[in-house]
Amino acid sequence: MLLKGHKLPDSFYASKKVVAPLGLGLQKIDACENDCMLFWKDDEDLQECKICHHPRFKPRKRGWKKKHKSIPFKQLSYLPLTPKLQRLYTLQTTAEHMRWHKEDPGEEGKLCHPRDGEAWKHFDRSHPIFAAESRNVRLHYRMMGLILIIKDLDLTRVGRLL
Repeated sequence: MLLKGHKLPDSFYASKKVVAPLGLGLQKIDACENDCMLFWKDDEDLQECKICHHPRFKPRKRGWKKKHKSIPFKQLSYLPLTPKLQRLYTLQTTAEHMRWHKEDPGEEGKLCHPRDGEAWKHFDRSHPIFAAESRNVRLHYRMMGLILIIKDLDLTRVGRLL
């Protein structure tokens, strides 16, 4: 299954050591159990939700020593996007691919790339400063994929998280 001469790391720890230099870090942010708020930035030191006053951490069990970390009721796993985008621009070949939509004129009247569509052109007209810089990246998220993953969740709560 792997290429000749390649092998999988022996443990999860060894895998993390291989992946860590790539800068694909995961940031865990505590969240209110009722999805009211994130304990992040200015609210990082709060012990309860500002909105519903639900405690941030689960109650400690008997015999728990103070050196043990408190366990939050809920956590958000955040994958920072900026370092990943910066890495795409470090190599000249990938940087050219990231700017292609702006620098290649394309065929007039032919829809070969989303930039040829009316929605892209409308966005460019509405946001001329953003459109002028070829290195700016346009992101699109798919709600359908998210619904498939969390199909058992109440979608009114999901909408507040997005």
